[in-house]
Amino acid sequence: MADKLTQSEIDALLASLTATGSDDSSIEPTPVETHDHVRSYDFRTANRFPKEQIRTLNIVFQNFAQLCTNQLTALLRTPCECEVSAIEEGSFNEFNNSLPSPVILTILQAPPMAGRLLMVFSPECAYMIINRLLGGVSDGGDHTKPFSEIDLAIIERTLRPLCNGFTEAWERIVQLDTSLERIETSSQFSQITSLGEATIVIMLTVRTGDMEGFISFCIPHTTIEPISKALVARNYFHSVSNASETLRAEFYAHTKQKVNRAGVGLTAYFNETAASVSDVYNLRIGDVIRLDHRVDEPLRVRVAHVEKFRALLGSFGGNYAIKVSDVVHTDEELDKSDQLVFRG
Repeated sequence: MADKLTQSEIDALLASLTATGSDDSSIEPTPVETHDHVRSYDFRTANRFPKEQIRTLNIVFQNFAQLCTNQLTALLRTPCECEVSAIEEGSFNEFNNSLPSPVILTILQAPPMAGRLLMVFSPECAYMIINRLLGGVSDGGDHTKPFSEIDLAIIERTLRPLCNGFTEAWERIVQLDTSLERIETSSQFSQITSLGEATIVIMLTVRTGDMEGFISFCIPHTTIEPISKALVARNYFHSVSNASETLRAEFYAHTKQKVNRAGVGLTAYFNETAASVSDVYNLRIGDVIRLDHRVDEPLRVRVAHVEKFRALLGSFGGNYAIKVSDVVHTDEELDKSDQLVFRG
């Protein structure tokens, strides 16, 4: 009982604390040194995207940039370059506030990713594509005018192959089913997640000639979370090494099938016969040309203008036909066969 404070002792302690608090107003706060490069840190977004995931996303979008380069070059009929310029993480509110006006906002779905993601075309990139497809120059003037319905239809046509390229770029990590949900030109109708949600933003630079534009991807953390365990660079390269033998065998079989079905010109020739220009000019129906070719002499058969076979002339099923009687080997083939025999 001796350790307990009496009521008078408690009142004295409270009075002393009150007196101490009243003196704090006279103490000036220590000035905080500010720097231009220092920015506020939001602890709500801490470690939402580990460095390993960012490295893997960089590899995936580097692959997508190469595919995008090929597709835009083929579509616009002019050399295009696409490369990853930045990968940053932040809140969706920050990304939303940084969008220019006007802008093309493409809302995509890519199961097994949850929710939606954004693909953004800067006005410079959008008008560069539109003007080129309409037959104009790439630098097409004013980039602040709003997009028309025709402009949006042209951009939608461009987006279809890019969606396929997005799926192909991810196939080493996970098989996506990418689809275009809708296109918007205002950020008010493209809020795919809460404003405070952590997002990863990947920016790609697109160049053609002297023009430069940007294509950005905004992926919320909740969208990428279902496949987060697969976002490891080791898995990407491991899948490449495991699939290399299978892909090589499939490629060989596919190529062999295509080559076997490829069409080539096959022509049978008689020996050359000399004739004057006047004789050829005066030819009429029913005239007979005497060939310098014996009946029992084989014809020369050429494949794509290269002599490969000897054949005998005959008929089959009421039609003229040739029967292959010999194979013509070139000097190079004979040299190779001699080398093989010598080595054996």
